[in-house]
Amino acid sequence: MERSSVPSAQSVQVGLQRYVLLTVMLGTGTVSLNNSSFNPAIPQLMQYFQIGEIWASWVVVAFLLAMSISLPLAGYFSQRFGKRETYLTALFCFALASITGGLFNQFESVLIARALQGFCSGLMIPLSLGLIFSVTRSEQRGSTTGLWGAMIMLTLAIGPMLGALVLVWFDWQALFFINLPIACIALVLGYIYLPKEQADVNQSFDWAGFIYLSISIILLLGTLSQIHRLEDLYQPVYWLLLGITALTFWQFFRRQKHQSHPLIEPALFASQGFRFSLMICVAQTVGLFIGMLLIPLWIQHSLKFSPLWTGFALMSSALVTGLCSQPAGRYLDRYGAAKLMSLGMIITALSFALLAWAPVQNVWFIIFCMVLHGFGMGLSYMPSTTAGLNSLRQQQQHLVTQAAALNNLCRRLFAAVAVVLAALYLQLREDIFQTSAAPELDSFKGIQEIFIFCTLLILCALPYAWRFPDQHKINELNK
Repeated sequence: MERSSVPSAQSVQVGLQRYVLLTVMLGTGTVSLNNSSFNPAIPQLMQYFQIGEIWASWVVVAFLLAMSISLPLAGYFSQRFGKRETYLTALFCFALASITGGLFNQFESVLIARALQGFCSGLMIPLSLGLIFSVTRSEQRGSTTGLWGAMIMLTLAIGPMLGALVLVWFDWQALFFINLPIACIALVLGYIYLPKEQADVNQSFDWAGFIYLSISIILLLGTLSQIHRLEDLYQPVYWLLLGITALTFWQFFRRQKHQSHPLIEPALFASQGFRFSLMICVAQTVGLFIGMLLIPLWIQHSLKFSPLWTGFALMSSALVTGLCSQPAGRYLDRYGAAKLMSLGMIITALSFALLAWAPVQNVWFIIFCMVLHGFGMGLSYMPSTTAGLNSLRQQQQHLVTQAAALNNLCRRLFAAVAVVLAALYLQLREDIFQTSAAPELDSFKGIQEIFIFCTLLILCALPYAWRFPDQHKINELNK
């Protein structure tokens, strides 16, 4: 009887793991698909509401701001109310925001709906990893999160094309409604299968720290979103806002050291694996977002090709990343992260190096480099996140959601800063060579120089992959 009960318990655990994975894949897939499919609607919103580019850009900025603010709250909410309750509430509010955005025809309603969607997204993404880790053994987390990461990348790849097709057949309101059926299915499955856990009703909340962090995030992203030209840097108000941003960031991190329940637990940085994975993820994300800025400029502005070529190049990279994520996760489970991440980062650096010396008129070579970039990202991007969370000690497993939120927050903030600096560099270079007889060639050279920077950035982060703890050492710590 005892022997037969063991396989039965294991099969129940495997079945629960599959349903939890399916639930969070549907939920976060809804978030990812909605966000990526909304980008093609910006021109139509400008025409429909008779607004300019600055106001239209806030449809994206509002989402990112709200998401960045809610990311640090994911850890607290998951401990105070439980991962299941917080995730389902966030998913329900996301669906409610979609209904609101689609039914009301005021631009203010669209902004509020996008902000609420962003706030819910900032809770759901780190909670997804926390829920997956809670039902998955450490030696299986690589393949499981690899499948989850593959879904994220695939929805990011098909989202813009789906959004464009929806806009051809329907109005922009339909973009709010297309995710509702999937969200409803995820809600039902989550209510049935997501595991319940005891909440810590005595969990305190650092309101002052949250206010400091929120102010710094809003000021940073809001200020950067308004800097479009080199002349903007001569405005004292921007430097004043950035100075206040730095001061509030410093106040926040100083406060966290003396809190019994901080928003960001300082003990996370005591884990070498988590620190290393954070460095790798930030470097890879900065390169990814800079590429998303430069590839359209290169293909459409310098080479004069159709935007369809831009979409094809970016989509090919995301598709390859998604297809490689689960095989990379399986390798991570068996052999560890160091060699896998090192190979992926070398391939990523190689793709940037080839872009830096690519033939100026060869769009197929650019697409080849983007496919190579997607392959390198697939081997190192999601595995580095999973390996970093895996490296937390057993007594730190309740911090997985907080660690995942910190990972997302750092990647987004550093990427936002890098994109603005890259755009300003191109503008500065254009101003210097504005009398040149070949402005397209000068622009192309500026893009290549930024790709050289991306190559060096990835290579600077490569030693963190080499020194990543072996998987068997991490497993011994977690026992």
